[in-house]
Amino acid sequence: MSDIYFSAIIIDDEEEARNILERQLLRLGNIQIKAKASGVDEGFEKILELKPNLIFLDIQMPGKNGFELIKLLKKFKLSTTVIFVTAHHEYAINAMKVAAFDYLLKPVVFSELKQTVNRFTEKQLEKLSENKVDKLFEILNRSGKISFNTRTGYIYVAENDIVFCKAEVNYTEIHFSLNRKEVVTVNIGRVQEMLNNTKFFRISRSHLINMDYLIKANRRLKICQLFKNEETFTVPAPPKQIRQLEALINNI
Repeated sequence: MSDIYFSAIIIDDEEEARNILERQLLRLGNIQIKAKASGVDEGFEKILELKPNLIFLDIQMPGKNGFELIKLLKKFKLSTTVIFVTAHHEYAINAMKVAAFDYLLKPVVFSELKQTVNRFTEKQLEKLSENKVDKLFEILNRSGKISFNTRTGYIYVAENDIVFCKAEVNYTEIHFSLNRKEVVTVNIGRVQEMLNNTKFFRISRSHLINMDYLIKANRRLKICQLFKNEETFTVPAPPKQIRQLEALINNI
């Protein structure tokens, strides 16, 4: 059972059906029934007032049917999850067409109800996890770190830690020292876009260097040398790019 609780409203014109579903939902332990309604108009008022996470909605009701409530939700841009409850298979098919989260056939079987709610809970937990990761990225970006995707997850990098980057087809090697590098799953052009363009220079098609660590450029040998923490790094560089680098440094 999840420790996260979700609020729900039941909308069904049959009182017995409402009560049975309520009892089944209460058995699950993580659903709080905020209200029950016998029709679309009453149900919509309750939704506006209570803003539930879940709506268990009968489709075929006197007057307005369940699909008309969906139209109201969309019209007023109300974010909630609808689970249709219907006695008719043809309505279940239509329910999926209007993008309901799921549907249950009457009489509702408890095991199927539990599976549906569990799926909803898992999706909400996934969203919560994604939101936490997004928040972490935001905090790291504010602290001066950049996040890069890797084959197995992601890394957080401070620009000053990078000596140079090397293209590997559609991936990029980020070199931090002679013995430490990370492979990220973006091409070197994208890496360049993500880094500070006043600090990093594309010295060749395959290499991006941190100019803070540049100590030498040799047009005859077609190399640049970088120095960081008592370590020297040699990077190939076309003479044309070395001249552009020289002009850039002279204009800083």
